Amino acid sequence: MDDIAARAGVSRGAVSLALRRSPKISEKTTAHILEVAKEMGYRPNVIASRLAAADFSTFGVLVSDLHNPIMADIVDGIVLEASEARIETYLASGFNSADRERAMVESFLSHRVKGIVLLGSLLGESEIRELSRQVPTVAVGRRIGGVDCVSVDDEAGGRIAAEHLMGHSHARMAHIDGGDGAGASLRREAFLRAAANSGCDEVLLLRGDYTQESGYRCARELFAHGQYPTGIFAANDLMALGVLGAAREAGLTAGLDFELIGFDNIAIAAYDYVSLTTISYSRQEMGASARELILGRSIAPDSPFKMVELRPELIVRNSTRKALALAPDAAGE
Repeated sequence: MDDIAARAGVSRGAVSLALRRSPKISEKTTAHILEVAKEMGYRPNVIASRLAAADFSTFGVLVSDLHNPIMADIVDGIVLEASEARIETYLASGFNSADRERAMVESFLSHRVKGIVLLGSLLGESEIRELSRQVPTVAVGRRIGGVDCVSVDDEAGGRIAAEHLMGHSHARMAHIDGGDGAGASLRREAFLRAAANSGCDEVLLLRGDYTQESGYRCARELFAHGQYPTGIFAANDLMALGVLGAAREAGLTAGLDFELIGFDNIAIAAYDYVSLTTISYSRQEMGASARELILGRSIAPDSPFKMVELRPELIVRNSTRKALALAPDAAGE
């Protein structure tokens, strides 16, 4: 700013006013100063400006898996239709690694963010609680006491999936769970409990990790034997896509040779060549709720913690529309 002032022949204060488009100096002087600044390649020091502006808010958004399409939907909900407050967002990925998440959190804190939103975080509950004591924090997809949270009712989703499959009288089913991922244990336990209560003779449990590759790997294991399950619940749509890939290699068709349900209702699930029955909820609403919670916590740090829980619904498509009356070995005849 001193260099610009010297070249423009004005005071440093005039440069400051011009760069802020202040009406306290004339339009002619402002235009002259801005032209000089442009010629000199001036860029404002954003970090310094933020520190000086008490009303400026920069938040960090950390996604556990950048390749999961639901993350983009949630981020849309956070950043779109934002309030008129001056808000900017840093975005980072943990790449399905708690260690990388920790590194990104440290980066956010070093940039003096005013809040952090964790999407499907793999960090432990105690770590997230400690983080929330340092900076306003919202956990999306998790339920953690003493932390503002936004989630879908995972238990209801698991139960709905089991009841839908058992409505077609499957004696043998399988569940590919989400491992240590957000909401995975709740979906798993609810599905197993509802299946048992509905009279299912056997439910095979396979460990996934919410990635398409894990769904493919688990499904190959299921389809390697003649007596494969006739009903499969994958804890998210990405794993369900992996199941569809493994089924195709095995010469099987979802909705004809077996039934398949996913969770999340990602965009590709509705396409005719996929047509996946799934558990649906609004990810943009999750993002918008997270934004409101983080802004609210920033304004009122001592207010009671809040839990926003979205109700899921079943979207029926071709992967479960043709209920099986025959055992797998007979169905293949």
